[in-house]
Amino acid sequence: MTFTRILLALTVATCAITAATSRSTRDGVFSKAQVTRGRTIYNEECGKCHGENLGGGEGAPALAGTEFLAKWQGKPLEPLFERTRATMPADDPGHLSRRQVADVVAYMLSASELPAGEKDLETTAEALSDIRIEAKK
Repeated sequence: MTFTRILLALTVATCAITAATSRSTRDGVFSKAQVTRGRTIYNEECGKCHGENLGGGEGAPALAGTEFLAKWQGKPLEPLFERTRATMPADDPGHLSRRQVADVVAYMLSASELPAGEKDLETTAEALSDIRIEAKK
């Protein structure tokens, strides 16, 4: 019986720590300066396929807005970041630095009307895994 109580207490504590450290894209996880840099990179590298306003194009999905957010809702930011980093741009995948990808992702989130904060979006898998994608309220 004691072992069960200890296990239960550890499980509850782990859940509490996880909940306390988990963030959302509604919490201002990128900066305005990063959005500006991301817009420039997007226009140079992404706009030709995904459209001038991130609305998608022939064979390329929208990277902002209701449909985009619905696809990623509740998921960690890390898979979106990694997919972008590894597969984009389609004509030269993987050539953008982690910082450049973070800037583009910040621009995508901003275009989806999510709020900017004080700090740039982080680039490590661990930090990005701690951020849930959530549409604005």
